[in-house]
Amino acid sequence: MGVYLKEFSTHSEYDAYINGSGAILPNVSICTTEGDVHYNPYVDPCKQYDYVEIGGVKWATKNIGACGITDTGLYFQWGDISGYTAAQCGSGEGQKYFGFEDYKWADGYGVSKYNRDDGKTVLGIEDDAARANWGGQWRIPTWAEIQALGDAVDTVVVSNYNGTNVNGILCTDKTDSSKKLFFPAAGFCHEGSMQFVGNSGFVWSSSIYSDSVFSAHDLYFDKDMGGADYWGSVDAREMGFTVRAVIDE
Repeated sequence: MGVYLKEFSTHSEYDAYINGSGAILPNVSICTTEGDVHYNPYVDPCKQYDYVEIGGVKWATKNIGACGITDTGLYFQWGDISGYTAAQCGSGEGQKYFGFEDYKWADGYGVSKYNRDDGKTVLGIEDDAARANWGGQWRIPTWAEIQALGDAVDTVVVSNYNGTNVNGILCTDKTDSSKKLFFPAAGFCHEGSMQFVGNSGFVWSSSIYSDSVFSAHDLYFDKDMGGADYWGSVDAREMGFTVRAVIDE
């Protein structure tokens, strides 16, 4: 997928374009008069969202931005509702760097939201990538819900899942083997490069890490290390991870 960069003179011209009927949304837009850059969210062409209920929680069967269960989907910084494809990850013109310098809540040497002053420990729905991209009652799962999923399933690391050449982890409900979830080993984007694609998976939770406001909890697995033994991790909020939604109905 190529990167589409478009230049506008003013914010008004930019707003008129992206709100116009049938307009192609650019990945990155530059407003020359105001001197700023807009990173625009990818428009999901696949509007069918299914779920499987495991442990009392309804989990989406694919990642945000994915068309199928083996697609990696989009990569998000924690708390940012704009997602980017692997092709948009980079340090070149019109690409998303996924470093602290382009993190939306970066504030000097600190973070301006979800910090020790505001006391927020879970993403507000206004900063939830699942709700912003899929709408309805979809949201990013909490760390407790990810842990509960790990307790409710048997996991096996899979190479070449169903002949798709995609590696990942297959989760099967311990009480109903017909209920399964597959998480592709999508790797992550950080400081301009994609890393560990096909080897590891990182999926954001909505929960901040209590010992450091610069980090958040995530589901993590590595195909060379096993499944549930490496179920959780804590990582820097500016890193580009995938998102798997849950739904409240």
